[in-house]
Amino acid sequence: MMEQGKIQELIDKSKRGDSTAFALLVSEFQPLVFRLAFRLLCDEDEAKDMVQETFVKVWLALGQYSRECRFSTWLYKITCNTCYDRLRSLRHSPLDNNSDFSTSADVASDDNIETLISNNQLKELILRYTGELSPMQRMVFMLRDVEELDVVEVQEITGLSADKIKNNLYLARKNIRNKINQIEPEL
Repeated sequence: MMEQGKIQELIDKSKRGDSTAFALLVSEFQPLVFRLAFRLLCDEDEAKDMVQETFVKVWLALGQYSRECRFSTWLYKITCNTCYDRLRSLRHSPLDNNSDFSTSADVASDDNIETLISNNQLKELILRYTGELSPMQRMVFMLRDVEELDVVEVQEITGLSADKIKNNLYLARKNIRNKINQIEPEL
């Protein structure tokens, strides 16, 4: 990860219209934006589109960025807003919830393959059921439980109060747990 001073230098150059500096920012933060977009949208092509849309918005709004918050937090906010708008528009069109959910099976060094398979199946179920949450619940769940951001940063990104974040997170976890328990009652 690039150090903050270098990131700020690239931001300052980008604000002055330096497209090469902006290209470096994009290459630095593109994996973060794609990961979040993919987790929110559960569709690789949609996520790629949202990455492009996010960076167009970043380029156009760069003059509004202030050093008061970390660039990554500001970027998360734009990514979330872009994906949230897309999720809402998808709600009004037929949704294909049968997306491919690939499990990233890490090769286990220990002999407990059964636990690994079980954990991967659980992870796959959680990702699948995340797709059935409301757009706001999905965004809060992804930022808190998947991206592991703290409540203050999630507040900055979403503009929600701590109570609304906790409420959405509670409902998201409860919905996912209920769906999983319908299939695997012992979990």
